[in-house]
Amino acid sequence: MRHFILVFIATSYALFLTSCASISTAPPQNQPLSWEHRAAVLSNIQQWNLKGLIALRTSQNAWSANWQWQQTKNNYTILLFGPLGSNSLKLTGNSGGVLLEMADGKRLTARDPESLLARQLGWRLPVSFLRYWVRGLPVPTLPAQKQFDDYHHLAVLMQNDWTIRYLRYTSINGMDVPNKIFLTNPNMSVKIIISEWQL
Repeated sequence: MRHFILVFIATSYALFLTSCASISTAPPQNQPLSWEHRAAVLSNIQQWNLKGLIALRTSQNAWSANWQWQQTKNNYTILLFGPLGSNSLKLTGNSGGVLLEMADGKRLTARDPESLLARQLGWRLPVSFLRYWVRGLPVPTLPAQKQFDDYHHLAVLMQNDWTIRYLRYTSINGMDVPNKIFLTNPNMSVKIIISEWQL
């Protein structure tokens, strides 16, 4: 497993650095809408397909990959892969559990994605919360501190020991959604760039 992770880092990190400068997105509409209106619109997004790049860093190592996330209500598939689809990981789940499929054919299951990824990769990525955070929403069942920009987009969210900074938005089907997000907690930082949203 350790060899696989090192290969995954080496084959994807250079691609991440190159791709960060080449993303083209539509600017946000920046209409003077209330946060309550924006939150209601974003909450109604229950199906999406997004593509982009993700990079994680801890005090001991760093890792990055291309990623694709397909969501339909409570069902999701997250694919992480290096150049030309190499060294792929596939995470499939719903409220009943999660399946992780490794590049070597190994299949692993768990009740939740956080414990499974922590056990196999050594990182506790908050996948269950990302379902909300990636849309620019707080997790509704948890306390949150929120800061907004001049157009009432969520700019900074502090929730469950994470600080989420929304660095850029883009307009898709008349809705402003995040396409550059930076997440930090005491043990990890995560950079997410979304190059394509499909709703």
